[in-house]
Amino acid sequence: MFRVILKNTRVLDGRAFFGIGLLGVAMSFPDCPDVYDALILVVSLVLYVAYAFAINNCFDADTDSLNPAKRHKNPVASGELSFRAGVISSLSIILPGILLSYSLGLGEFAIYLAMVALATVYSAPPRLKARPIIDVLSHGIFFGVLPFLYGAYFDGILTRGEITIAVAVLLYSFALELRNHLGDYESDLRAGLKTTPIVLGREASETLVVVFSGLSLVLLLASFNFALGALGVAVYSIRGNYRLMDAGIVALLITHLLGAVV
Repeated sequence: MFRVILKNTRVLDGRAFFGIGLLGVAMSFPDCPDVYDALILVVSLVLYVAYAFAINNCFDADTDSLNPAKRHKNPVASGELSFRAGVISSLSIILPGILLSYSLGLGEFAIYLAMVALATVYSAPPRLKARPIIDVLSHGIFFGVLPFLYGAYFDGILTRGEITIAVAVLLYSFALELRNHLGDYESDLRAGLKTTPIVLGREASETLVVVFSGLSLVLLLASFNFALGALGVAVYSIRGNYRLMDAGIVALLITHLLGAVV
């Protein structure tokens, strides 16, 4: 049973979202070098990401069962785990995380509660992920900007640079969610879901992916005061190539991190 519950958390699939929060705490840690509290924050982040994936699996079982690429990743969809057991195990994962966040202070606690609330209603009724436009916006907030802010607020303040990165992360999270929906386009269509790509169309959604990704790169590069000409070439040269987009964003985030800690 434990193995199936662990599988339901899809820990490896959530490593990027965990990394976003880790980036935030790494940037703020030099101004508040409390190793014990940092470990508490990291553990609470792991529990949060695990919960978000687990609760999503529970309420995505019907659509994932129609998608062979996702059915094997979702033990609720494959029948390895009952819906009830999935929900109970998900709650047992997030409750310790909430308690840990409370021990970090009211600011961190408030951000954590907001993340948990949005992650819950994104998958469970009213199921924001099935509402066009809101699906992308909510995902960008609870799995993008809020985890970063949760980590960045570790020292009790948010700098101008951290706010800039937060906006860039938010925009790129919009792009990632659109890409995720585009990957589920056919199964969501068969299930009758009205996600943003289904309402806007595949081509328009792919264009938005490039726009959001480009704007994210603009913000991250502009903070270094790079020439706008070089910026335009950089954005245009990787348009449509998701791997290069990801590599560019990651490289810039790492550069910001090194600038904060070195």
